[in-house]
Amino acid sequence: MLVLRRITDAENDEFKRLVDLYREAFPEEERRDIEQLKVLLKEENSMFFNAVEYEGRLAGLLVYWNFGTFYYIEHLAVFAEMRNKKIGQHILDWVREYLKEMCILEVEPAETEMAIRRIHYYQRNGYQILDRQYLQPSYTGEGKPFPLWIMGNGSPESTAVLQKQIEIIKEKVYYRH
Repeated sequence: MLVLRRITDAENDEFKRLVDLYREAFPEEERRDIEQLKVLLKEENSMFFNAVEYEGRLAGLLVYWNFGTFYYIEHLAVFAEMRNKKIGQHILDWVREYLKEMCILEVEPAETEMAIRRIHYYQRNGYQILDRQYLQPSYTGEGKPFPLWIMGNGSPESTAVLQKQIEIIKEKVYYRH
């Protein structure tokens, strides 16, 4: 059974273990500074930093943002020793069941075998490529933006709506330093 628990305290033991996973699973340019993350845990009601428990064991993390009319999935990762148990599938099933508005996420362009596999995985779970021209801003404001693709589990009403959603993500998630 899958359980998600929101963490709002950086002193939480699970948070400390999940920070190691966060650093391991995402390259530096795809994650925020840990001190900034700690501040967001306390102060940002729109961000949900979740410990994922599976069959009574800490299995991974899911970080998402609730923007009212849509959700943004910022990070999803599973500990190496918990992989191949369909935990990622269970997490996406949870997202489908509990996050009723459209969910948007970023993926690396289909330039490597792993990126292609990840895109196909999300497609099998109801996501589609919405934007191939997206540039992810730097989390620090100092690095250069880099190309990612936007995927979503629904279709935006229009290109203009998608672009507005992307601007909200950039403003709320990346442009806060």
